[in-house]
Amino acid sequence: MFRRILIFIFVISSSLSANLLAKEAIHITANSVVLMNGWNKKVLYSKNPHIKLAPASTAKIMTALVVLKKSSLDKKVIVSRCATCMPPSKVDIKKGEVYSTEDMLKALLLNSGNDASVALAESVAGTEKDFVSIMNDMARRLGCRNTNFKTSNGLPAKGQYSTAYDMALIVREATKDKRLLDILGIKETEITELNTGRRIKLRNHNKSLWKKTSYLILGKTGYTIRAKQCFAGYISYDKRHNLIVVMLKGKKLWPDLKELAEKGRKLF
Repeated sequence: MFRRILIFIFVISSSLSANLLAKEAIHITANSVVLMNGWNKKVLYSKNPHIKLAPASTAKIMTALVVLKKSSLDKKVIVSRCATCMPPSKVDIKKGEVYSTEDMLKALLLNSGNDASVALAESVAGTEKDFVSIMNDMARRLGCRNTNFKTSNGLPAKGQYSTAYDMALIVREATKDKRLLDILGIKETEITELNTGRRIKLRNHNKSLWKKTSYLILGKTGYTIRAKQCFAGYISYDKRHNLIVVMLKGKKLWPDLKELAEKGRKLF
């Protein structure tokens, strides 16, 4: 009986310590945050996890997920005029050019190419509108109850929103695919137009890849005037410990991300 009481006290004190750490020791600027255990979906820390906010380019994680499930890396993507008309960020692909799906995914996830996003959407579904329908269907199947995509690239659109919790569910599903993780881990590369050999240099917007730390952060940044600074990704400490991290509407992206990564290991 005494042993059971000691175990109960230990469990309660551990839970209280984790809650105190979550409530008091993590100080970040983002309006909405989720740290989720990647193995079991347990939320270890959250801040306004269910408020609806603009996802900005973190929506491209869902775009990549749909592409990987519905297409193949070697499928040819033909660039349309519509794709080339997207505003920055873009990689300046040209109408009529042809790229592999793999290279367009690199342009999407490294350089946040809004043009690459539309080119991929059209390659998979014929039109971006039909592709977005697939995005929303998949989001619902993943349990995202407060998400509605209107564009494949996260550019501002009326009625487009998600939450930190929903985006965490999307990231968790996406990072099950090693192909996506491999692309997110690329610092710099080039993609090649298949007909002319024209090359486009890419550099990952995730600055964490250049920092020497005891953990690895992979993910997708996002920014618009309305959405502010956003991030959706994955923190790996070792083979057994990893966290899904989502931040929406922040002011200091990299300090916030560092704070969450360094304090996050203590929440396991």
